[in-house]
Amino acid sequence: MEKKRILLIDDSEIALLMEKATLEQRGYEVRATSTLTEFEQTLKGWRPDLILTDIHMPEAKGTDICRVLKHEYDTQDIPIVLFSSLSDAELEKLADAVGADGFLSKANGLEALASKIDELVESIVW
Repeated sequence: MEKKRILLIDDSEIALLMEKATLEQRGYEVRATSTLTEFEQTLKGWRPDLILTDIHMPEAKGTDICRVLKHEYDTQDIPIVLFSSLSDAELEKLADAVGADGFLSKANGLEALASKIDELVESIVW
């Protein structure tokens, strides 16, 4: 069975490494990017099954990235999950507003990240 691919963007290098390692331990193929340029370059040459984006980044907001990707022909069908330290209620509101397929709170920790991604994968991706 082919590994499911996740494209991750987070401006915190430490968080990015921990998130990537956690998801890889769960059996996902993960490409991690910390800048908008890296993210765009990766997306041009590699098709993820799911995109996980931080919301608060210096170059661009995850909500703006979601809006753009949901209106691009090549990426509109890729599920996008917003990821932030905001509360679940705030994240749910933002996800609904920009057409994201899901949301995760960083406040719940890395194990919760992996579990929630597994749940989302079952419900929205495959």
